[in-house]
Amino acid sequence: MYAILEFGGKQYKVEEGQTLYTEKVNGVEPGSSFVFDKVLFVKKDDSVKVGSPYVQGAKINAEVVEHGKDEKILVVKFRRRKMYRRVNGHRQQFTALKITKIEA
Repeated sequence: MYAILEFGGKQYKVEEGQTLYTEKVNGVEPGSSFVFDKVLFVKKDDSVKVGSPYVQGAKINAEVVEHGKDEKILVVKFRRRKMYRRVNGHRQQFTALKITKIEA
């Protein structure tokens, strides 16, 4: 069984027991529960439910595992022959969510 959900302007394919890494969700503490209600698609065995745009009555329960930061990436600006170089680092914050149940 899997589902496709919409969260934070992105779509994620999730299964029960999977850990989902999203952009940081403010206002939730590790160990608390979180509910996704914007479910676009649910497949269970041979039955398929497709929403328009969302599946009625479907929700996905998750547990907040942790908040953290990703690895650092370097952002480089460069102009040839002009001695112009700029280097910035960036670490994106994330929230790890463990999918506990998919209800359709």
